[in-house]
Amino acid sequence: MFGSADEAADVLRDAIEGGGDTIEVTLKLSAHTAERVLVLLEAEGVSGAVVVPVKELYSTTEAAAMLGVSRPTLMKLIDAGELEAEMVGTHHRIPAEAIVAYQRARQVRRDRAAEAMSEFTSRVGTGRRSNVTFRGRAESGR
Repeated sequence: MFGSADEAADVLRDAIEGGGDTIEVTLKLSAHTAERVLVLLEAEGVSGAVVVPVKELYSTTEAAAMLGVSRPTLMKLIDAGELEAEMVGTHHRIPAEAIVAYQRARQVRRDRAAEAMSEFTSRVGTGRRSNVTFRGRAESGR
């Protein structure tokens, strides 16, 4: 029999209270709970922020707040197909997995842009010549 999420949380709390920079624990989790823990750890590693899906579907207002964008921007992402959404009646609902997937994709794009900028800067910096010159006061006749 696998332990519940509450039992796993108790084990972690006890280990954390024990102190130290590194904590080693062994947990027995159901596959479903293990998958949720994995999503949490991946979100922490990718974006530096912890995303804790406490429900399966989020409103557009909740999803926008979690992603740090405005609701109109979130609606544009949905319309462009960049963020998965489901219709529940007349309202859009965003699955927790879609929010995590979008965060991961956004981080990958940011990382690639930073690498491209770094590469561009290093290439430009090595063979660069300036066409701007500054004259001192003595040279300008003052």
